[in-house]
Amino acid sequence: MLGSFAATIEVARPHNMIAAAACVASGYFVVGGRVPADITLPLVFTALVVGLGNIINDVHDADIDRVNKPRRPIPSGRLTESYVHSLYWIGSIVLSGAAFAFLHLTFAFLIVIWQMLLYLYSWKAKRLPLVGNLLVSAVASSAFLFGAAVAGTLKPIAFPVIFAFMFMMGRELVKEAEDLEGDKQVGASTLPVRLGVERTVLVAVIFLLFCAIVAPLPVLLDHYGGFYAALMEIFFVPGLLVASYLVLNREGQVVLNRVSWILKIELFFGIIAVGLGKL
Repeated sequence: MLGSFAATIEVARPHNMIAAAACVASGYFVVGGRVPADITLPLVFTALVVGLGNIINDVHDADIDRVNKPRRPIPSGRLTESYVHSLYWIGSIVLSGAAFAFLHLTFAFLIVIWQMLLYLYSWKAKRLPLVGNLLVSAVASSAFLFGAAVAGTLKPIAFPVIFAFMFMMGRELVKEAEDLEGDKQVGASTLPVRLGVERTVLVAVIFLLFCAIVAPLPVLLDHYGGFYAALMEIFFVPGLLVASYLVLNREGQVVLNRVSWILKIELFFGIIAVGLGKL
């Protein structure tokens, strides 16, 4: 019983749920939002919609994960596909209804749109070259827009949205390169399958280095303060440079897994830096 519960939590990927909610909070606070009660429900709904997106992704990726990640809950046999599929549809129906019951109508529609896009990503888009990368990066970066909208303004949010989109593109391409073998075996037509790993990781590095180059801009333009500058200079930018170096000088696919973890950590540093950027 406890094993199934733990596997169910694992399939939802709590770290991704927390990251998505943190993006919404970051967007809210960076544009001047200061009332925690206003942002609480949007954070909860964001985390849940991302969790459901991760759940359906594991269903559609079951064949790929049997090659690339056999310890995941479905390939390892800890959960069945039918159970996870049912969990997704029940959760989606409940979440959609609750969104219209408890959120502003505009935000409720956004939650439903996110659900549809994440389903489309898992079902078809992620197996097409660049389409899945663009879609998931757009959804991730739009979380900053959601937070800003809750605060009532979108004017100062352009940089975090664009920055997050470019970072996510780089991270997603690294993850795709890491998953090459499984994608090939199931006939997916991802960018690494089409162009090869070398060209794909080169494109990923271009996105990551772009982020490293433009990261100081808000400070130079006097939009963000010293806290943002410190986190970016001490943690974020060096991390991107290390990740780029490892990708370009790797020996074997296992390095890409390490880089994925580095970028996951960098993601949280970036979210915190933006959210507290005015300090």
